[in-house]
Amino acid sequence: MKQFFYKSTILTIIVFIIGAIVYTTIFKQFYLSVLPFTVLFFHVVTNLVHAYLIKIAGKLSARFTAQYMATNFLKMFLYLAGAIVYVIFNKDNAKPFFVNFLLLYFVYTGFEVYEYLKIVKQNTK
Repeated sequence: MKQFFYKSTILTIIVFIIGAIVYTTIFKQFYLSVLPFTVLFFHVVTNLVHAYLIKIAGKLSARFTAQYMATNFLKMFLYLAGAIVYVIFNKDNAKPFFVNFLLLYFVYTGFEVYEYLKIVKQNTK
């Protein structure tokens, strides 16, 4: 659990650094002040979901797959709802926001899947 939090924090710092470089040089015109908060949102949700899944993994081993799928569905719904709410109130910035949102979604989801696969491989050995 602590190792996952540490790695996700490192990932978040890397995302902030890359974002700072990209948005101060190449894509200045597309910078949105909400983007740092979006990164933090993904960081917090990813860690909360991971903590919950680790907590239930030992208790509900027979139903873990169903719980995992349900949790990820709810997380995806939360992400989608948050993005839609932002776009409703900021229609002018919808395209750059969605591009950044999708990039963050893929980065953090890829990170989660990679870390879960490592755990599964360790448990099957």
